[in-house]
Amino acid sequence: MAYFEKLNYTLSNEDTRVEYALLPPGAKRVFAIAGSGARVLPLIARNPEELEIVDLSRAQLDLCELRVAAARALSYPEFLFFLGYRGGIAAPAEVETDVSDDRMALFQRLELSPSCREFWLSCAAQWQPRGFILLGKWESHFQALGKLFRQGFRMNFRPIFEAQSLEEQQALYRKHWKPTLFRNFLRMAASELVFNKFLYHGHFSGASAVKTESRPPWKFLDDEFRRLFTTKLVRKNYFLQVLFLGGIHFEEGLPLEARPEIVEAVRASRTRLVTTQGNLLEVLPTKPFDFLSLSDTISYLPEDAATELLQKLHPATPAGSRAVIRSFLRAPTQLRQDGWELDTQECRKAFERDGTGVYRFFIYRKTAG
Repeated sequence: MAYFEKLNYTLSNEDTRVEYALLPPGAKRVFAIAGSGARVLPLIARNPEELEIVDLSRAQLDLCELRVAAARALSYPEFLFFLGYRGGIAAPAEVETDVSDDRMALFQRLELSPSCREFWLSCAAQWQPRGFILLGKWESHFQALGKLFRQGFRMNFRPIFEAQSLEEQQALYRKHWKPTLFRNFLRMAASELVFNKFLYHGHFSGASAVKTESRPPWKFLDDEFRRLFTTKLVRKNYFLQVLFLGGIHFEEGLPLEARPEIVEAVRASRTRLVTTQGNLLEVLPTKPFDFLSLSDTISYLPEDAATELLQKLHPATPAGSRAVIRSFLRAPTQLRQDGWELDTQECRKAFERDGTGVYRFFIYRKTAG
């Protein structure tokens, strides 16, 4: 697919707290779609024996390798600065420190494969000034849309994010939110045409021909954003900060990969990493996994492949194994579940835990080995 030929995600539009809560420490073998790599670090922090990371995109795998190497080699402040979560980390002059505000100097300390190092050196002009987390096509697109909305429609979201309590936030939301203006903007910015042309190159899961969600994309997003702004403290939500503020301005909202306990656990982990560039349908049957983080990949599969996904897993997949599937507007309604059961209670928990608001969860448990 053309969509996967370039760097699409550099942060993460998926809240990894869901997988982190479900994956037991010390699991034997875990499968994960690489994506930006931000979802992979918390899985490593759980210290499974083996983690197989798969993606169609070589660039996304290189980003994943870079993240893991940075977490293992750099101090926590250096890691935040290097990726772009924090703008500077220079210590006072009187304090002796190895911390540096030079991303290239930090990059040179990382243990990377030759091809990965070559890739990042070739595009150093893009990441050296500002880090990595907002370089992707997805992040750039929504930053541009947010800027257009804030400047063109003169809608200021920042006071809502500055609220310290949900009660205060709800009051500020009622004062500053302009629902009609926002809906009109979404009708333009979240149309099927825009998604397909600028983000998905014809593979948008919310396209009318394939989506299972009855609401059009703009209406779905309008409903979900209203729910998030009225029920959750949004200063603690990195996803909403990027969308509505253009970046992460409040560190309470740092994603899981950027929390100190996760970075520390990644450094201590003994997980063996296996990296594979390829189609998940070719990799999944090759060995049994006892935890599968499948992201939203089912939205991109042909209907027959999506239907048989669980049945294609290795026959020795042990009982109790879990498969975590996200869906954005296209749910796996026809998935054949022989030997698996949908854990509806965990699905509800995942929906409540997730900060993005745009995904529905389908969490399956193997019932027989």
